[in-house]
Amino acid sequence: MKNIIYILLGSIFLLACEETVQLDLRQTAPRVVIEGMVTDVPGKQYVKLSRTVDFYSSGETPRITDATVRVLDDAGNTYDFVHNPGAQEDSAGFYLPQVPFTGLEGRTYTLVVNIDGVEYTGSDKLLPVIPVDSLASRINDDQEEDPEDEGQIYEVLMFAREPQDQENFYLFKFFRNDTLNLFNETDIYYSDDDFLAENINGVASPAYFKLGDNARVEVYSLTRTGYVYFNDLWSVLNNDSGGMFGPIPSSPRTNLTNNALGFFQVSSMKSREIVIKE
Repeated sequence: MKNIIYILLGSIFLLACEETVQLDLRQTAPRVVIEGMVTDVPGKQYVKLSRTVDFYSSGETPRITDATVRVLDDAGNTYDFVHNPGAQEDSAGFYLPQVPFTGLEGRTYTLVVNIDGVEYTGSDKLLPVIPVDSLASRINDDQEEDPEDEGQIYEVLMFAREPQDQENFYLFKFFRNDTLNLFNETDIYYSDDDFLAENINGVASPAYFKLGDNARVEVYSLTRTGYVYFNDLWSVLNNDSGGMFGPIPSSPRTNLTNNALGFFQVSSMKSREIVIKE
């Protein structure tokens, strides 16, 4: 379950070169980045729009605030999204449903985004997900205490049952006191059911907690397309073949059209939480 994405940043030293090496850092035109989600949980539907920046650019990525965004389902319903309806300073580029809705299992949803006269679309299906039967916690004797947060030595154990007669794909998220908790900043935790046993007996979280923390585990269903996207993303971020002169890795395969980056994810979501106690 612990497919973890690591980005390793290193320093490049060129010593004793007889010729000056000119690196080809050609700038490319900005591309649209679309991050969208529809789930069967109220309040978990959103679309975030931005653009890529050049390699040497600093600061936040440019947000797109004037797009037309809507979601359609295969039952003929249309849901319009509006930009940052609460006018929150930290929510530029976020679009929320004008009328709240929740996704329904078995339905296919299509995102339609119009930016400067260009239309981008993406479709995904809402598949069922396994419920989390229970959570428990225990001290991990091998975990060293964080000097900035003493006592963060508890791991959470998840218990569930995975139907082996179906093909399923999952995305896992771990929260500590309502904040997404990662072992490393760039981690993503996803799996197919070939990796999971039928009885998930005490699978340990990759993140750690301390006494009194509220721990929550969320499990999202993924389509095969969603699994391929996260698997490609893992491969891209961990690709070091060819070194600095090797070919630039291709972008993850996505369900979005018109060369957009990102993914439109449609998922069922189940969660469970506990308070860490002795």
